[in-house]
Amino acid sequence: MSRKKYDVILRLFQIMPAVALLHILIFQFGIPSQTYQAFHYPVYTVYLFFFILSLVLLFILIKINETKPEQLGFVFLVLISIKFALSYIFLLPVLQDNTESTYMEKINFFMIFIAFLAVEVVLASRLLNKK
Repeated sequence: MSRKKYDVILRLFQIMPAVALLHILIFQFGIPSQTYQAFHYPVYTVYLFFFILSLVLLFILIKINETKPEQLGFVFLVLISIKFALSYIFLLPVLQDNTESTYMEKINFFMIFIAFLAVEVVLASRLLNKK
């Protein structure tokens, strides 16, 4: 496994744990524990879910980049659509609940989703721009 080939995955391992740690610390000290304990999914579970999806997405993009680099953008759009659908299914219990803590959990979930999406877009653009 060449390091250059999997550089985007190494970047994911560098960036997202730091973001997750910062987010969890903010939750520990900035949000009342009753609100946090009422969440369907703890913050680390949501991060782990998105981290696994991002890892799979990047591995697939690397393999596609080796075989058919001209199709990389289309594959990325399809994979992001699948990720969005899986995220919706994962979030369904929260969407169906109308308690006070679900509002905060929905915001939290989409902030994490957008953070991972931004990192994936940057890393995928690096794959697209490699010559």
